[in-house]
Amino acid sequence: MTLKALNTDERARVDAFIALRAKWAATHNLSGPDALRDPWGVDVIDALALASVALEAVPLIDVGSGSGVPGLVYAVLWPERRVVLVEPLAKRSAFLRSAAITLGLSNVQVERQRWPLAALPGECQVVSRAVYPVPEWPRAAALGGGAVTNIIRYLAAERPEFNVPGFCSAASLDYAGPGGAQRRIERWSRSA
Repeated sequence: MTLKALNTDERARVDAFIALRAKWAATHNLSGPDALRDPWGVDVIDALALASVALEAVPLIDVGSGSGVPGLVYAVLWPERRVVLVEPLAKRSAFLRSAAITLGLSNVQVERQRWPLAALPGECQVVSRAVYPVPEWPRAAALGGGAVTNIIRYLAAERPEFNVPGFCSAASLDYAGPGGAQRRIERWSRSA
C-alpha cells in the first residue's frame, strides 16, 4: 500500500480547506502551530494514509474531529464517501459545519456530541487521531457497538497491542510523518 498522489483538482480542493481553516484559526483555537505552518506535512499526509486503509463503501466516523483532520480532509478528497464528524465543542462544530457548506460537501454530517453516538449510520468504520490515548482508542471505538465493523488507529512511536476481542488486523500502512518520523495507520475488522 502506498499514499495516493493527488491530481491538480484534488490539490486545489485541499488548498481551499487549508485556507478556510487558516482563516478560522486566526480567531479560534482550531489547530496547533505545526499543522498551521505545514498542513500538507502534518495533516494532509494523515488523511492520505487514512484513505489507504479505509473501506470506500463503509461510512467513516471521525471521533473528535476538531479542525477537520483527518475526516474533513478525507471528505474533501473523496466527496462520494459518507463521513460523519463527531465534535463536542461548539466553535469547532461550527467550523466543521461551515467548512462542509463552503466546500460543497454534501457527503459530510456533523454531530455536536461525544462518542459513542446514540444512533450510528448502520455499518461504520471509526477513526480518531488525537482525542484518546493510543492504548485506549480501540476500546473506546468499540463502545459504538455492533455497527462498528472497523476500527482505524494512528500509531507513532507508541505501538500498544490492539485490545478488543473479535477484531483482526485487516490493513496497515507505514509512512513518514512530520519531520520524517515513522508512523503507522491500521484498520482492524470485526471477525465474522
